[in-house]
Order: sequence, then structure tokens, then C-alpha cells
Amino acid sequence: MNKIAIITPYDDINFGNKIQNYAVQRYFSLLGYDACTIPYYEQAHVYLTPDAIVKKAVHLALYFTKYEKIRRYQLLKTDERRSYILEFSKQYLKIAPMIKYRKLPQNFNKEYDYFVTGSDQVWHGWKNDRHELEYFFLMFAEPSKRLTIAPSFGFDKFPKKYLKIYKKGLEGFEYLSVREERGAELIKELTGKEATVLLDPTMLIDTSEWLEILKRPSQYVDDKYIFVYALGGFKGEVKEKTCKLADELGLRVIDIMDIDSDYYIHTRPDEFLYWIHNARLVVTDSFHASVFSILFNKPFVYFKRADQPSMGSRLETLFNKFRIVGRNFDELKDCFENAGETREKLFEVDYSNVPAVLEAERKKAAEFYKKCFHEE
Repeated sequence: MNKIAIITPYDDINFGNKIQNYAVQRYFSLLGYDACTIPYYEQAHVYLTPDAIVKKAVHLALYFTKYEKIRRYQLLKTDERRSYILEFSKQYLKIAPMIKYRKLPQNFNKEYDYFVTGSDQVWHGWKNDRHELEYFFLMFAEPSKRLTIAPSFGFDKFPKKYLKIYKKGLEGFEYLSVREERGAELIKELTGKEATVLLDPTMLIDTSEWLEILKRPSQYVDDKYIFVYALGGFKGEVKEKTCKLADELGLRVIDIMDIDSDYYIHTRPDEFLYWIHNARLVVTDSFHASVFSILFNKPFVYFKRADQPSMGSRLETLFNKFRIVGRNFDELKDCFENAGETREKLFEVDYSNVPAVLEAERKKAAEFYKKCFHEE
């Protein structure tokens, strides 16, 4: 059986990342490949860039201030959460030995028949480090071994600093796939190459696969709740209107990103899915929470993240593909406050197009990988 190494961000802290990682592994396993994930940690390849040195100096200077105490409290909570999410990784992911991408194992390239990068924002350049970009462009492997599965850039234009690396990296793939339309446009503009826009891998496997791994959360009481998943923070008008709606309808608000709540620590990715599957309403700024609202046919409201405006492209691609309209918070504000027919719009989503689109897009992905594996 041919072996595939999955090259994706790995930190055991983000629900979307863990779930897409599982989906990639499962997808290629169903195609008949032995797929495993290659873990790496920033701590394993510490590289003190000028930015990192400045940040370290600032934290040392502020060590006894209120700001720094809050930051250390948040780091402690995050570490606790990481250990809980790690349980999911150990249970569901096939994980290879940890590596350092700055110093790859000597026989790393020879151990696998293929390497696949994606999905998630693997080409974003999170660490402002050319070695990281080269790793996620699979430059350590010969082009015939390089595969993509709906990777994302997470921005609308290439950073000038690494433009040559992006061009060389993209030109090193025989076939390219991306997660959003803007990503395909960026590739065309820079290299002239065509990229196939694929569904996120969480949607490429059958929904029944997700229903099989749902795990009831330890804090679960009943289905009388609004589920909130806000990566950019649950605040302002969105929070005010959501809490008011919950009070009027006799519902609880379950916010698993509230760092002071037990939900923040004691929620695994499979429990995250359970919260969405059984919610009366999902309020989110997250791509993957929107994805699973669609897969589970749950009413949801999406609001934009002020800290990452460039995320809109992947949501636009998702909603346009499934012809889902009118789920933006700004379009639904009045529905939170007005009872009767107006409020009912919050809980009514037309998912009639979803089955046909999923079938067509899954066939499209299957044809794409037939080309990648030269099976045609």
C-alpha cells in the first residue's frame, strides 16, 4: 500500500485544524492509501527572528504588569486545552514521529510515496520564515510526489518579501488545488497555472463519517442552547443581540472560546461537532463551524472577524457553491429582536441544494486525484 504523508499545521489547539486533518487522513485512506500526519512543534525548531527577540524582550519588561499576568493565565488555559485536544489526536490520527522542518530526517523523502499539503492555511506564512514556506510547498520532495488538498493562502495578495518562494513553490506542483476562488486567481496571476477549486476535505468525506465520531460533551445537559464559536472574540453587538435572544427563548449560550469557562478546556474536536449537531442555532465567525452547520443542516449566523478581513474569500466560495444566502449577521440583525415571522428567518435555511452539490463536488475531487495519481 502506498504511503502518503500529510503536511499540515500541527499544534493540538485548533478544532478546525484537527478536524480537517482527520478528514484528509480519512479521505486518502478511503482511496486506498496509508495516510499519516507529520507533526512538528515550534518549540522543536526555535528560531529567534528579530520580531521574536523583540516580543520576548517586551514580555520580560512587562512581567509584573496586569497585562502580562493575563497573558500568562491565557497561556496556562491554552496548555490545559491542548492536552485535552491531544486525546482526540491520539485516538483518531495516525501520527508519525515529530520532525523539525529546518532539519528534516535524512531519509524523510524516501519513506513516503507521496506528500500532500493542506488543507487549512498552509501557504499563509504564519512564522514569517522562508523555511516554513518551503516546507509547506513540499520543496524537499521531487515534484512527482507533491500533492495538494484544498490548501488556502488566507490573504488576498502575496507578500513581496517571499514572492520568489511562492512562485517557485507553486510551479513545483504538477496539479494544484485550492480551497477558495481567490486562491485560484492568485496562482493564475503569479504563475499562469490553473488550480482546481475543491471543497474543504471535511466535506469530501460522507457526512455519516462525522456522525459516527460525535462525542457527547461531559457538560452537555440538553439541546436548549445557542452554540457560539467566535475565534475573533464574542463581543459587541453580536454578543448583545445573541444573549438577548437566548434570554427571550429560554436558551443557554454555549461559548467554547470563553477562556474563563470549563467549555474552553474540556472540549474535544468530536465534542465540538456534537455541540453544533445539537444546537438550536449556531453563531460563528469560523469557516469550519459554518461548514458543519451546512453538513448537519443547522441554522447558523455568520459574522465577520474584524482581525482577519481577508478570510471572507473562503466563506464567499463556500456559500456561493451551495447557494446559501442571507446568513450574515448584518442581514439578520432585525431577526434577533423582532418576534414572529421575522425571527423565524433565523431558524430557516434553504439546504435543498446541498446534497446535489456535495455529490458533484466529490466526483470533481475524485477526478482530480485520478490525474494526480496518474490513474486515468
